[in-house]
Amino acid sequence: MIFQIVLVTFALFAATRTVKQFRAQKVSLHWLLVWNGLWAVVIGVALWPTSADFVAHLVGIGRGADLALYVSVVVLAYAVFRLFVRQEETQRDITKLVRKIALRDVDESK
Repeated sequence: MIFQIVLVTFALFAATRTVKQFRAQKVSLHWLLVWNGLWAVVIGVALWPTSADFVAHLVGIGRGADLALYVSVVVLAYAVFRLFVRQEETQRDITKLVRKIALRDVDESK
């Protein structure tokens, strides 16, 4: 019961932070809906743990907790991949920009 309270409290906190970031225009509407959908699922599973067991059995996994762990690992791995790709794109953009500035500075110094 304590774990459920902690989980629901954290999910509500995270959802309110997501709304705050959206209002500050740091998060798009798409990501607001995705993240708050995730927090709603967390709250639902925390309050009704047997719902995760039901879904787990549908996909051939024994326990709902195992399903949550598998899904979490896959989602986190994908998130790391997306961050890696974005970081590579940013690095490429910075390199192009620095080259342009360096070439412009060379032309101006002549």
